Formats: sequence, C-alpha cells, structure tokens
Amino acid sequence: MGTRRRELEMFAEERQLIGAVRQELEADDQMGDARKATYAALLSRYEKFLLETNKIWNISDSQSLALMRMETELKSMLDNASQGFLTIDRSLKVQKQSSAECKRILGRKISGQKIGELLWPDDPVQRMDAENVLTLMLDETADADALAARLPGTFEKNGLLVRIEYKRFVRRSGDDARIMIILTDMTEQRQSRERLEYYSTHDMLTGLYNRNFIERLVKDRLQPIDAPLSLVMTDMNGLKLVNDVFGHFRGDELLIRSAALLREAFGNGAVCARWGGDEFLVLLPGTDAKSCAEKVRALGAACDATEPDPIKISMAVGTATAATAAQDYEQLFRQAEKEMYKKKLVESRSVRRKLIEDISETMYSQGVEDPAHIGRLTTMAVELAERLGVARNSAQMNLLLLLIKLHDVGKMAIPHEVFQHDKNMTPQQWEIMRTHSEIGYRLAFSLGEPALAEAILSMHERWDGKGYPYGLQQEQIPEMSRLLALVDAYDVMTHGHSYRRPLTKDEAISEIIDKSGTQFDPLVVEVFVSWIDKSE
Repeated sequence: MGTRRRELEMFAEERQLIGAVRQELEADDQMGDARKATYAALLSRYEKFLLETNKIWNISDSQSLALMRMETELKSMLDNASQGFLTIDRSLKVQKQSSAECKRILGRKISGQKIGELLWPDDPVQRMDAENVLTLMLDETADADALAARLPGTFEKNGLLVRIEYKRFVRRSGDDARIMIILTDMTEQRQSRERLEYYSTHDMLTGLYNRNFIERLVKDRLQPIDAPLSLVMTDMNGLKLVNDVFGHFRGDELLIRSAALLREAFGNGAVCARWGGDEFLVLLPGTDAKSCAEKVRALGAACDATEPDPIKISMAVGTATAATAAQDYEQLFRQAEKEMYKKKLVESRSVRRKLIEDISETMYSQGVEDPAHIGRLTTMAVELAERLGVARNSAQMNLLLLLIKLHDVGKMAIPHEVFQHDKNMTPQQWEIMRTHSEIGYRLAFSLGEPALAEAILSMHERWDGKGYPYGLQQEQIPEMSRLLALVDAYDVMTHGHSYRRPLTKDEAISEIIDKSGTQFDPLVVEVFVSWIDKSE
C-alpha cells in the first residue's frame, strides 16, 4: 500500500496534465482534423512514455526496498551472532563495524580508530608487531593465511577473553585489499572449562578436594613419601539419621559445616578431601604423630563446641604417620581406616547417647518439647511402670526412659507452623502432623534402637484399634507405648493446652476412666487411677 501511494503521488501531476489536454483537444472546434490527429498521437506517445517510466520506477523502488530489507536482516543477524566484525584498510583504521558485539567487547568508539590501539592498548611491542604483520597481509601477493598465523589469536579486555580471526578480501576488481577482523567472546567457554577442571578435582558440595585428586596426587607427585607425613581419616556420626529424618538438604548442611571445621582444625598446609559419602581424608605433609594428635584433639574440641542443628558435629577419627620414606600410601590408608572403624565401634554407645542428648536439646530450643513436661512424665511413668512390675535398671525401664525423651521427636521435622496450630489444624495440616510418628520411628531406627522405634511408632495407637498409623489394638501395641500414652494424656489434661483450660485432678481421672477400654489399656488405667487418686 505504501509503494502504490508513493507511485500515485509521484505521477499525479502528469496524469492531470494529460487529462486536461485531451479534454481541451476534443472541445476545440477550430482545429483541423489533421492537427487534432497529430496532437492525439503525441498524447498517446506521452502516455506510453509515462507508463514505461512508471514501470521502471516500480522496479527500481522494489529493488531498493529489497536491498534495504536485506541490509536490515543482515545487520540483525550479525548483531545477534555473538561475534564482532571489523574491516580495516591500509590506514589500519576501522572502516566499518558490522556488529553491535564490537562495541560490547571493546567498550568504546570503534569506527575510525586504529586497530592496534583498540586490541592491544597496553602492550606497545605487541601492537607494533601486529600492525607490521597486518600491513604485509594487505599486500595481495602475500600469503594471507601464513601471516594471519603470526598474529595474536586472543586478547583480554574488561574481564573478557576474546578470540581474534583475520580474513583478507577484495570487494571489487581493482579495489584495494581489506582485512576483516572477527572477534568472538570466549569468556563463557573458558569459565565452563575452568568449572569442569575444578570439579574434576574438587567435591561439588563441600569445596574440598575429591578422591580422584588424592589418588592422582599420591600416584603422580608424592612418591616416594616425603616423611614425616600423617594421614587422618574421619567418618561422620549421625549423618544417616539427619538424612533419614530431616532430609538430605539438612544432611548436606551438616557436611558443609564439617568440611569447614576440618579446614580450620588442620590449617592451610593440610590437603583436605571428601573421601566418600560421610568420610573425609586429610594429608598432613611434614607432620609427625605428636603434632597430628594435637590437631585431632583440636578437631574434637571444635566439634564439641558446635551447636546441635539438629545434632552436633561428631566424627570417628583414625590416624597413621609415615616416619620414614620406606612406608607406602596403601599401608597408611589401611592403618588409618582400621583405627577409624575401631573407634567408631568402641564409641558407638557413647555416640548414640550423645546424639540423643543433642536431639533432646534441639527439641527444647525449637519449642517442640517442654523440659518441665518431660520431667513430670519421667516421675509419673517410672512410678507407674514399677507398679506394673517393671524393675528399675531393666531393659524395659531403659526403653521407657528413652521413649519419654523422644516420643515426640518426629515433630522436629514437621513445619513449625503446623504443630503450633493445635486444635485448629486443617485436614491437610493434620495429615502432615500424623506423620511425626513415622519420622520418629526412622530416627530411632537410625540410632540403632529398634524397640524404641516400634514404641514411638505406636504412641498414637488405641486399645480399640482406632488409632494410627496402623490401627493396632490391645496387646499388639507395645507395653511402654500404652503406659506412656496414658501418662502423657493425663499431664496434658492437668497442665492445660493452648486451646483448653487445665482440668482438675478429679476431672482428668474421670476422663481417663471414661476412655478405659477404648483409648487406654484397662489394666494400665486401673493401676494408674488407684495410685494417682491417692497421691498428692
């Protein structure tokens, strides 16, 4: 439509003139027929001439528009090619930039600038050598490819690594030669290569060296051993527990914190690596057995000083020291690994006890459990257990004490806003809340306490089989779960909750009696009521 409008505007005056002359010619009665015929022939020839001119104009205009479109498309393609294109002549000045990438890479005005000052502004020697070679390359008789190979292939500017290519060309026969310079930003490729090289020798999560690096180091650089050299192997305690209960994200956080402790305890001279899933290895060049032991003690103190989040960092540690070059690495690895596993076995009981303490402390700090509530449960539950025939210091009593501490441990993995809703939980929140028994089961199982795991899992089962998660009934429910469920309910009734007032002792007893045989074990209710009714 635009072309047609321009065409009509351009030839409007001529068309009007032809129309006016034709009308005048037809209206003139004084002019002879012969003269009219001559003028009519002239008008016809003029019309034909106008028609041919119009055709020529249309062709020229279409070609011009096509060329403009081609130029626009070419510029768009070059601007999005992630490459810069420059041309220089014998003046070695930039004649034309054909891509927006040139300005991004060079960060300054480009046209009319000398190429050497653009690419090598800080190196006058390289600039002079490059300009001499470019001058030779502009001679059409010279070997352009051979000369281009002598020119710099890259330059760095504004933090970018840029590759340079050189192409000699002649636009038309008889014209002077020119050189096209192609600039390609290689920064991202270099960064990708550096990342690949880094992760081939480093652990992606902790940033420590990885096993591949240590094995290459031992094989290629440290043979024979430059004694003294100490080797430390560590195995984290409780990582599986954290992964199983709180998720691998929290487990990863524990690994990252542990890696930072290793760096701090062993110093800059140490080679720290993540050896496996929860194992680390440290090489200490120039470190004898005594100095190694001091560093291991510093590591232990640093672990003890960590906050339980959700548990304190704890490691089983094995060491080995090569006093002479006669020892080999395989022997050192075996010795340190053997000592590490021995300590892990010997310390397993104390480690489990410490994990339980850490978890209890975290429950209190997070508001998941109230230490006063635990204290009252312990007093009442132990007394009730003894009245039911459970001996002090027996396995059953020890199980009960653990259950008192950890029966609600699964709530640590429940979003805080869910278990604080209490009675006003939505059905969706209630479903989330019910999973805490299964989470607690996994935690206890990870601690190596299967009986405790079963007792935690059964805390919300009912005597009549209408509880959760499995609908167990009567003696299918572990005895300590039946006992603690009653004591826990009584303490909550008599000390109130956010959604109800505390009941009196008599009111609470009445409610428990009312639920005997449905929610609670009748025998446990009978013994409990008989005792609690007479107590202060």
